[in-house]
Formats: sequence, C-alpha cells, structure tokens
Amino acid sequence: MKNQRWKGLARLLGMVWLGVWLAGCHEDLYVKVESGWLKGVWADDTKGNTRIFLGIPYATPPVGDLRFAPPQPAQRWRGVKRADQFSPSCVQRQGALSAPGAQSEDCLTLNVYAPAQIPVGGAPVMVFIHGGAFIAGGSSQYNGRRLADTGNVVVVTLNYRLGALGFFSHPELDGGAVSSGNAGLLDQQLALRWVRRNIRAFGGNPKQVTLFGQSAGSASVCVQMVAPGSRNLVQQFILESGVCTGGLQFLSQQQAQGISSAMAASLCPDADDRIACLRTLEPLQLMEWGATNTLFGAGWAPTVIAGSAVLPAPAQELIAAGQYNPGPVMIGTNLNEWGLFQSIGIAPPVSTVAQLSALIDSQFGPAAPALKAAYLPPVDALANLALIRLFTDSVFRCPSRTFARQIQRQGSPVWLYSFEEGYAFHAMELPYVFGNPSPVLAPVLVEPLRETVQAYWTAFAATGEPTAANQPFWPPYDEVSDQHMVLKAASDAGHHLAQPACDLWDALLNPAT
Repeated sequence: MKNQRWKGLARLLGMVWLGVWLAGCHEDLYVKVESGWLKGVWADDTKGNTRIFLGIPYATPPVGDLRFAPPQPAQRWRGVKRADQFSPSCVQRQGALSAPGAQSEDCLTLNVYAPAQIPVGGAPVMVFIHGGAFIAGGSSQYNGRRLADTGNVVVVTLNYRLGALGFFSHPELDGGAVSSGNAGLLDQQLALRWVRRNIRAFGGNPKQVTLFGQSAGSASVCVQMVAPGSRNLVQQFILESGVCTGGLQFLSQQQAQGISSAMAASLCPDADDRIACLRTLEPLQLMEWGATNTLFGAGWAPTVIAGSAVLPAPAQELIAAGQYNPGPVMIGTNLNEWGLFQSIGIAPPVSTVAQLSALIDSQFGPAAPALKAAYLPPVDALANLALIRLFTDSVFRCPSRTFARQIQRQGSPVWLYSFEEGYAFHAMELPYVFGNPSPVLAPVLVEPLRETVQAYWTAFAATGEPTAANQPFWPPYDEVSDQHMVLKAASDAGHHLAQPACDLWDALLNPAT
C-alpha cells in the first residue's frame, strides 16, 4: 500500500511539474495530441510566424509481425516529444524519384505547419500525399511553411509505406474480414483519422479538410475519395496529375497476389513459411526485387479488393453508383507531363517519325492507326514532342478530363486546370503550390504565378471554390465547353481542353463515356 501511495504521489508531482514547465514556455509550441505532448519550432526561430511540428508518429512502427499488416494507431509516449526534425522516409530504392536522406521501415509519421494567427473556429486544413509511382518519395520533400503562412491554412504532409512493403498481397495473410494489400493506402487513411482527432490542437478545423496530392499522390487522393473508410474524413479534394479511373496502373487482387507470390518464391524459395521468411529480410531487399522489370519497377500499385475499406470495386464503378464522397474537386494536369520522365532518364525519347510510328504500333495494337493519324508529325524534328504529347494525353490529361466529366455528371462541383508555365513537365506545378523554388523543377518562381496558384489552392481549401481576390475568375467545369483555367505567368480561362485528342482517347478506351 505504501509503495502504491508513493507511486501515485510521484505521478501527481510529475504532472504538476510538467504543467509548471509548460506554463513557463512559449505555449504555442507545445501541443497535446492523443499520444502525448509535442514541442515544435517557429519557422526561422522567430515567434509570430509559422509553427512547425515534424516527425509526429500517427501509427505504431510497422515492423516485425506488423510488416505487410494494416497500420495500428500510434502508441502513447511519456514526457514531451521533440517535433523539430523529419523522420526517415519510408524504405525505397534510390533513384531519380526517391526522397533524399535517411529511410527506415519505422516511417509512419506526419508533419504539421500551422500559422500563428488562427481564425475563430479553426483554420482550413490541407493534407498532402506525395507522389513517386507508389515506390518512392517522402514528406520531407515538401515544405508546407510558405503555403500555411500565405494562405492562413494548416498544412499536413505524411509518409506512407511504398512498394512491396505498402502493397504486398498474399493469400496466406488473408483471414477473417481483412484481406491483405493496400497497406500504404490504409496508412493514408489512418493518417486522415489522426488529423480528424488531433488537428484542432494545432488550430485546424477537422470539419474543413482538403486532401491534395500529385501523381501517385493524386491517384491516392482519388482512391480516398471513393474509399468507404474515408467517406467522412475529408470535405474536398485537389488532384494534380493523376486519377484512379484510368491512365495510371491499378491491379486486380489476382494480379497483386501474382506479383507478391513471385517475390516470395524468388526471395524465400525453400522456406516452409514464406511470409515469416519475408519478415526477416532487410526491407530494402524487398524493395530491390523486380525494380528493373518495368518503367516503374515490379508493378506494385493500388489493388481492387472486394469488401475492403479502400477499393471494394473499380473506382469508376463506385462513382457511377454514386458511392463516393461528392465534395468539391479541383483537378488538372501539366502541358507536357511526360517530359519529366525523359529528362530523368527513365523513359526513352525518339528522334524520328519512323521510331514514333514503330513505338505506337508496338504499344497500342489495334488502336495504332487512329493514334498515328492523330499524333505523327510531318517532320522528324517534331517526333519527340509528339511522343510527349501522346503519353501526356493517354496517361494524365485525358483520364483527368474523363474523371472530371464522370463526377460532374454525378453532381460534384468541379474545376479543371492546365499548368502551362515553362516546360510544364510532370510535377513542375509543385514549387508554385508550396511556394518554394526547386533546383530541378523551378529554380526561379514566376512570382505572379506563385501568387495565383497559392491563392486558388488556399481559397478552395477555405471555401470549396477557387475564387480568389485580384485573380482571374475560374469558371466551374462543364463538359460541353471543357472550360478550365490555364495557369501560367498571365493566367486566364480556356475552353475545349485538348478536345480532339481526348475525344479520340475516350472513343478508343472509354466508348461508354
């Protein structure tokens, strides 16, 4: 009994000491979330601007028996956790799309950038999902400070499991109501639940959340838009260069299990329990397997799994049935998306019309004659530009237009854009969205465009419409005129976006649309 009294007294004194200590500190930097206390930092060490909280765990480390498993909520910690450094990025093979710096299997963290001045009722929240073909990237690549400060919004960036660790699907893991696969998408979903429960501590409004992402991150936003498990976690969506209804690769459960079984047989051929064997291997060994099979590796991708909380059916079927979050949507692409993949050396160029013609024949089969009539240029000097346009249209621009039409027909408010500044390769809008120059993507920002893009994005987060003071009016989308906003140094509204090309792709690939 005496020991219990001493322990109780010690806990009480500890709580009193913590309260006194916090009271003597800059209270804005100390926040309490469900797992414990956090201490952030002021941007530039100057009180009064953006508060930054980095490397916050939202899940239990997915290691050991939790490798390949659905994520579990973060455990509590004692004392005050310093939140002044990024956590490692999730494990990934080094390459042109990979995140720099440390990486670890213990990576399920997020970062919060919160403005010093919070409006009554809380600030709008913008949650960003990074791209990287579902095999690369990390939240440390995106500094949300300027977006938070400029737009008076709370910005959240997050990590999620990639490649084999994020999309492994195997019958031996399946049981009960849970089917394996899409762990990386479940990570995103758990992070959104964390935001809903904790973001008010940072000044954010949990009922005013915009989910936005780019490339694979944009496709992830699209998935969370149709996912039953995310239905009430987000109010509106921004999709930058990627959808979940065409263009980017998605898998059936049979395809996903085929890839996973091939990896298990390759890496653990003699094991009686191949899953247990895979859980003992170094995580990078799993990520290296099949890395050179295709343009983006072994083929890991989101998987349609019947009855799941993520993709219980193909996204286009869920949308057609009205089984999706009908909140407002901004969606768009860049003028020359495919140019990025050529510039980083993972997609080959062509130098002649004959080479382009042969490529179309080899990749598009019966559709080749119609595509050659539409895309083959008159001279060799234009061949590679035509190739960039061909894959930009087929992978990004036209699937995005089709998606915009699908959800607009269902009654969702939609705004469409085309980013056309500079080379306008894939990802080149991101420096303008976050307001940070990039040595590779945009060493110098065109300041009027930076102001325009951030004004549209944050106005949408605040009101559900990209209507911003002192900026050109952005008309809502309708499929009759394909009206959209052209984002460039002098932005303006446009009509009939890539209409002949996208009408052709719709006729070839989506004859029912």
